[in-house]
This record gives sequence, C-alpha cells and structure tokens, in this order.
Amino acid sequence: MSLVYSNGNFVPAAAAAFAADDHGVLFGLGYFETFRTSGGRPFLWPEHQARLTAACSRAGITLPQGHLACDETRLNDAVARLLQDHALTDAVFRYTITAGTPDGQKRYPQPRELLAARPQPPPAPETGINLHLLRTARQAPEWLPRPKSIQYANTVLGWQELHVRGGVAPDEGVFVDPAGFVVEALWHNLVWIANHELCYPEPALGPVAGVALAWALAQGLSSRAVKVTWTELLQADAIMVCNSVRGFTPVRRARDVSGEICAEFPAAYQHPLIQELSARWTGALARTANSASSR
Repeated sequence: MSLVYSNGNFVPAAAAAFAADDHGVLFGLGYFETFRTSGGRPFLWPEHQARLTAACSRAGITLPQGHLACDETRLNDAVARLLQDHALTDAVFRYTITAGTPDGQKRYPQPRELLAARPQPPPAPETGINLHLLRTARQAPEWLPRPKSIQYANTVLGWQELHVRGGVAPDEGVFVDPAGFVVEALWHNLVWIANHELCYPEPALGPVAGVALAWALAQGLSSRAVKVTWTELLQADAIMVCNSVRGFTPVRRARDVSGEICAEFPAAYQHPLIQELSARWTGALARTANSASSR
C-alpha cells in the first residue's frame, strides 16, 4: 500500500486520519496546493507556498515551523521519499492543511498536514480539448482572490455534471457566475487570445488565483483582465486552459449546455502565443530538473 506523509510521519494512505473535531473536517476550513515535480523537485513551489501561507494567515491558521509548508528542505525530502515509494521519477502532489481545533481566541495554532502523491496525467491531445459550458454556477469564494479551499463541493458538482453529459478526461467544464460571466474551468484557469492579447477573467469574478496564470502574466506579454459571457468568449481567436500540473492546453471545441458543438478552434494549438507560452513553460520545467540534478 502506498504511503502518504501525515503530520510528520509516513503512513499507509488508509491509515492517515484527521480528528473528528478538526474544523477542516467539520466545516471545510483548510487549504491545499497541487503541484508537480520536474526532475524530482517541486515545480514553482515558492508560488504555491506563498498562496497557501496567505490563505492560512487569512483564516487564522498558524503554520508551525516544523510543517512542510515552512521548511523546503523537509518538503523536498518528503517528496523524494514518496516518489521512491510510488516508484515514480516525477508525480503530482497534493499538500493539504486542515485547521485543526481552535483555541480560546478562535484561532488555529495546531493545523494538520497531509502530502500525497499520484502519477502525472497523460498529455492532453496536441490539437486541444473539449470545453463544456456548465449549468452549475460558480459560487462566490470566501474572499478574493479565491483561495484553494477544501470547500470543494461546488467543483465536485460541476465535475459530476460534466461526467453525466459524457465528458471524458481531459475535457473541461466552464463555470459562469449567476450574472452569466465566465469565471474559470473545473481544474484550470481560463485564458484566451483576442487582438494579440492574453485575456483572463476579472479577479473580482472569483476565479482561483492560479499559479500557472500568474506565471503567464509575468512573462511580459500584453494581457488584460476582462468580463465576458460565454458567447463573447467564443469570439476569441484562441482559448486555452492552464494549471501548474499540465501547463497550457488549447481548446479544440466548445460545447453548450446541451452538449452541442457551438464553436471550433482547429488551429488554436498553432497560435503563436500558445506556442510561445508552451515553449517557455517547457523551459521552466527543464530548469527545475537541471537544478535538481546539479545538487
């Protein structure tokens, strides 16, 4: 049975447990990061760490110095142990913090942590994926920008809807808010290209503050945040989804809530901006792997 890292120990996954009075269990108060490795080293970990620590601070969760989130050396050691246990060179990791029980000040000084590994997903089709408009609306986040919260029922309901409608991996579903504005995909941020600019949903709409999206915006390309409806999104020159595991994946077809194809982007994967971002992303992965081999 594969191991996980749970509260300072490596234990079988089935043996990892959280207390019944943990407010992560009772109320969904907790935050997580999903990251991949390259050359056995966590990729873009400082960005993931910053997002996680900011969320925990906002929620009154104090991360002890012994936690992996506060000690990169221990994190790297735990990642290496789990890669070895799973017989993988690289993997996808989920690092979860649950609040634990509150003290008399309604703060959380003893959160619990869990690090688990899984194989990397297979590559998406080179020519792009199907993007499905969901009936399930995106709920408002606890605060802005949206944290990576373990209150994930809204996403799971969207995922179930996509499955019922015949969506298969790596298809994606798109949430709109109650006003009809596009917010994000189930597991990815949305990015599209219009008039040679990278466009993405206004943060005020409540998308997750994505690490891959932030990386893209830091590349010095012309970009802007906008509000668009689904119909307006389909007027883009190209659409892609991005996260820190897969990177940038073009959209080949868009489907409405009935499942019918309502737009196609057969050449999106060849768009110069998508190719440029993908090449830079591959280079960043290679640099992480090279830094690992030089240690």
